[in-house]
Amino acid sequence: MKQKSQTKFICLFFVMFSAQYTFGQDSSKAAAPKADTAKPAPPKPQNTLTISVDMRTRTELRHGYRVIPTEDTSIAFFTNQRTRLNFDFKTKKFDFYASLQDTRVWGQQDPREGQGITSPTEATTYPLYMFEVFAEPHFSDKFSVRIGRQRIIYDNQRLYAENDWRLPGNSHDAVRLIFNNRINFATEFTAAYNQYAENNFTTNYKPNGFANYKTLLVHYLNWKLSKNFTLLTLNTADGFQSSLPNDYQTTNMRFTSGGRLEYASYNWYVTFSGYYQYGKDSAGKKLDAYYIQPEIKYNSKAITVRLGLEYLSGHNASKPIDKDNNFVPLYGVAHRFMGNMDLFTTFPADVNNAGLVNPYLFLWYQKGKVFLRCENHLFYSQNDFLVNSSPVKKYLGFENDWRLNYKFNSFSEIETGFSWAAVTDAMITIKKGGDSKAFPYWFYLSLKFTPTIARFSF
Repeated sequence: MKQKSQTKFICLFFVMFSAQYTFGQDSSKAAAPKADTAKPAPPKPQNTLTISVDMRTRTELRHGYRVIPTEDTSIAFFTNQRTRLNFDFKTKKFDFYASLQDTRVWGQQDPREGQGITSPTEATTYPLYMFEVFAEPHFSDKFSVRIGRQRIIYDNQRLYAENDWRLPGNSHDAVRLIFNNRINFATEFTAAYNQYAENNFTTNYKPNGFANYKTLLVHYLNWKLSKNFTLLTLNTADGFQSSLPNDYQTTNMRFTSGGRLEYASYNWYVTFSGYYQYGKDSAGKKLDAYYIQPEIKYNSKAITVRLGLEYLSGHNASKPIDKDNNFVPLYGVAHRFMGNMDLFTTFPADVNNAGLVNPYLFLWYQKGKVFLRCENHLFYSQNDFLVNSSPVKKYLGFENDWRLNYKFNSFSEIETGFSWAAVTDAMITIKKGGDSKAFPYWFYLSLKFTPTIARFSF
């Protein structure tokens, strides 16, 4: 009898537990209980915890991605993988988010590591780290502050992006003040100050193996002026410690100011974006650079056409170098703007200080679970580039990108793409390598899974 009572108790506990917590991706499809008109509805849960996975594998065949090939270069073939385990806790007054990330190339880590077979010097470990972890207290339904490691994404991600294409992605250690009236106005202020260790003296910032800003200030505003017009402004200051030995007290501040005006009506969208860069570059040289982007877009039920231009200033090699005229698109993403082959990603190195003009035409088709994209780019140097005191031609080449996405369900997607480019001798000269007779191309196949493992409401 005692055993039967225990069994009944366990069954009753399991039923109560299942009613309180909802597991799985498709929990919304579960049959809803019949309403009891004799009793008032229970209060809506104030707290939620969602645990999810973001896993992506990408198999690539490279022969011209990022680097122009020669007739002697061979094809690269590999598979990389990024896995994130996300914890999203939300309440009425407080949010907490954490994302644990592992990134690797298949075969990069010794599979025997940790089994006592290899010594630490033979191991090829790859770091497991927190991609994001922040707390966000809410002082009202309009105002909050986000503290910790976080993605910073503004506007169309040209200057600040999560850079999701990149294997590890982008995140920053910062504090962000957020105001959003949920109607037509939002503004944010972000601040960061970086150090490489817990120093006892000085603020000398010397990160090992990478370059980064020492201080960052960003103000963003999004104001819907009317039914058709939206104004966005973005003003930022990022400071780099002087590269001179022992000069840690000097921080060279670079300022970028500008924004975007958007007009949308029915199927049409027209926008103009412009930014001016001033102050000093990381070497202490005076900055005088700019960026503009006009675009017009037509969108029907299935077809989208985008025609636009990116214009990044550079230095005129026929004039003395007394200022830095190279516009640097800060911490944004180039992959979606300047071609999927990422021939122009690092500025000003990838254009050899000559600037870049990028007219583009995008043709997109989307219906149901299928999304097909054909994107075309022309590349020109914005300014003269000299070889033996003679300017090279400004036309650099053409790139054509194809992408196909198929979404199996809400959490599974396959993506494949093929890109190729026709490059000129001028591009070879400016990028300092490659062969214009070679055929740069690149193919990839990517699988993405974003299931929700568990969702709790209490």
